[in-house]
Amino acid sequence: MKSAIFTRTLLLITALLFSILTCYGQNDTSEPVVGKWTKLFNERSVTFTISSDNKYQVEFAGDAEIDVWGSYVISGTQITFNDEGGDYSSDEAGVYEFKVSDTSLTFTQVDDPVYGRSILLEGSWSKAKDAEK
Repeated sequence: MKSAIFTRTLLLITALLFSILTCYGQNDTSEPVVGKWTKLFNERSVTFTISSDNKYQVEFAGDAEIDVWGSYVISGTQITFNDEGGDYSSDEAGVYEFKVSDTSLTFTQVDDPVYGRSILLEGSWSKAKDAEK
């Protein structure tokens, strides 16, 4: 009797552990990054809008145009940005690790040959006030 209970318990723990390990990192991580994020860069406010349709745009406050726009792809906790237009766009992609909390989004460079983009993106972005509902 004790052997049967021990075996069932061991099987249950093994199944639970297997379930946890196979599900870890498999969630759709694109939704948490979607939204409007802001930060100060060289004493200018910057808004980084990430859309659910895998598009993004960067807008420096004080001018009338969107400064960079493009598309992104997420794989696990990495995001790859591909600029498609704007005065500060580049032909080369940039890859970053990202981490999202309730009010912040943090990027850490993995591989980005574009100095301007890497210096802007790295670090923490705050959830834009008008994005909170």
